[in-house]
Amino acid sequence: MQKILVPCDFSVSARRGLEFAVELAQATSGVVIVLSAISQQQVDENPIVSERYKAEFENFVVKISQPINIIHTIRIGRLLPAVLDLITEESVDLIVMGTRGSRGWESTFIGSNVEKILRRSPVPVFAVNQQSHLKNLRNIVFPCDLVLGNNYGTGQLKKLQALLNARLHLLRVDTTLGINKLILMQELKDYAAFHGLTNFTINIVKDTDEKDGILHFAKEINADMIAMTTHGSMDAAHMYRFSVSADVANHAHLLTWTCVQQSQASSLIKAK
Repeated sequence: MQKILVPCDFSVSARRGLEFAVELAQATSGVVIVLSAISQQQVDENPIVSERYKAEFENFVVKISQPINIIHTIRIGRLLPAVLDLITEESVDLIVMGTRGSRGWESTFIGSNVEKILRRSPVPVFAVNQQSHLKNLRNIVFPCDLVLGNNYGTGQLKKLQALLNARLHLLRVDTTLGINKLILMQELKDYAAFHGLTNFTINIVKDTDEKDGILHFAKEINADMIAMTTHGSMDAAHMYRFSVSADVANHAHLLTWTCVQQSQASSLIKAK
């Protein structure tokens, strides 16, 4: 049974993420765990804020057309530690978050919170910045790092592809503008063979910026979502390094999915 964690403050964008998580749960017989994190300052300024979240959750649940297993938990404190704690406590398989995309992170999750979750999560993360439905996800852009190893993330993507019955569009963005295209094509073929990928196309684009190359290609083929595997880092000192995945998730106008390439669930380090 898949456990889906949804950080949610019941803003408009957060609700979009929650609605998508419900679809995922219905398709996989999963459980949705809704997390509302309340800062101590919020509690001090508005002692009944938790009651508002409880009421918002109940109002959402009564509108669900099909019965699913969905629960709500409220934690006092910062969002990232609460998310990482629940991943461990509940053996969470997947995170779904609603965002505002290129208009900026929203509300309780403003600033770097969403980006931190994208970088620190040891499990796959969906960033939902517009209304998305599983039945419409048929073409997935997959920028490849060409690493022949550490296949946890690729394995998770293969499971998602099977669930959606989707096609992968393997992509390599050449930012050097000088690498032989035939060499890149062969490396992509070797990558696909090593990871056992099926139902895919091979694509190479040239761009001076990797993020722009990914977004331009996704728009050109009218993709339904972008999937990215990352090297990840459980070290807080690495949080400030440039992250292509987080940048793509924040600027894409479509659904994004990210996952660390190498499983780090056994060595999860809680945020300080």
